[in-house]
Amino acid sequence: MLRIALTALVSSLKPTSRIVILLSALTCLVASVTRVSTQPRRFYVSLNGDDRNIGTEQAPFRTLRKGASVLTPGATLYVMGGTYAESLVNAIPGGSSWASPVTVAAYPGHTVTVKPSSGSHRVLHFDGADRQYIVIDGLILDALNVSYDAVKITHSGTDVAASAHHIRIVRSEVRNAPSQGILVTGRSNSNEFLQLKVHDNGTSDFDHGIYIATDNNLVEGCEIFRNAGWGVHIYNGAGTTNRNVVRSNKIHNNGRVGKRGPGIGIYTGSDNVAYNNILWRQQIGIHLDHGANASIVANNTIYGHQDYGIFNGLTSKKAMIQNNIGYSNHTEIRNLGFTATIGYNLTDRDPQFRSIDTFDFRLRPISPAIGAGTIIPLVTTDFSGAPRPLGRPYTIGAFEGNHK
Repeated sequence: MLRIALTALVSSLKPTSRIVILLSALTCLVASVTRVSTQPRRFYVSLNGDDRNIGTEQAPFRTLRKGASVLTPGATLYVMGGTYAESLVNAIPGGSSWASPVTVAAYPGHTVTVKPSSGSHRVLHFDGADRQYIVIDGLILDALNVSYDAVKITHSGTDVAASAHHIRIVRSEVRNAPSQGILVTGRSNSNEFLQLKVHDNGTSDFDHGIYIATDNNLVEGCEIFRNAGWGVHIYNGAGTTNRNVVRSNKIHNNGRVGKRGPGIGIYTGSDNVAYNNILWRQQIGIHLDHGANASIVANNTIYGHQDYGIFNGLTSKKAMIQNNIGYSNHTEIRNLGFTATIGYNLTDRDPQFRSIDTFDFRLRPISPAIGAGTIIPLVTTDFSGAPRPLGRPYTIGAFEGNHK
């Protein structure tokens, strides 16, 4: 009856009035569709699911691969707890920007392990320019059974221009790879590795925790330890590696195999920086060489290395090494580089750490490092995120002052 009444009402109106009403109705319909389309799209995977399901929380998919196959820019795949024996090789489609990425995340409060079965090459593999703006959040990436790396971000086939880029791995664990923990090659630029635990990767000292051979990558807030070779290795034997940032990480006990293994190696590129890092018990804390140009090494705390706290090699040019604490290393700073700027480093006195036994490198109030540094515009916060400076000249080392 209501439909008949409304039809009669519209029929009785003048044509111009009908057009106004129809346009108004169309506008409301478009607005309604827009509201629906802009809602976050969420899909779910569970070991108790079924790939014939529709992927809702109540009817989840069973496999990661199926869940990833339905993702589009702005969508998130939530993975419920358990161990998934899958390898995701180009299985995750790309997003369109950091505002509209594709995300694969552990369901809140769940422990999710991705551990491929024997015969797989890697846990995660991204190649091709369409693999972009992808977020991996909260997963344990266990490469115990794979043949090569835990994660590789690279180019497609021989086409270096078709490289994956803007891949963000956050709040995750990368472990047990026979080769690299994370390997970035080709022109796979602008990736982010945030708040990761990267450990026990590699079988020789050519295998590293994170191996970067591209530009504009960020390693921040990670703990990187017990890898066979370097903790973070920035090097490209066939090109350059520029503007990479390694900051606010704990890097320790790398070089597990053989006699080599700096915590951070910066090579072959320009304008790479390492600051606010805490490094202990490796062969070398930070190594600059192999054509490194205009590197910045600032406000790091470097303790207990076998050879050097900081080694600036013969082929390093224009390095700036300032505001670092070097303590109980065999040699605190060794400089063989060309036109290096070195100063305001605390290397000749006890810096008064809270507790070396528990690797608590915060400073006691009596530390000679407090307020003894120089201003470095790049370094605006300390390891904990506190602002620099705290009402006085900069403090030397990773911590700005006496933190409670």
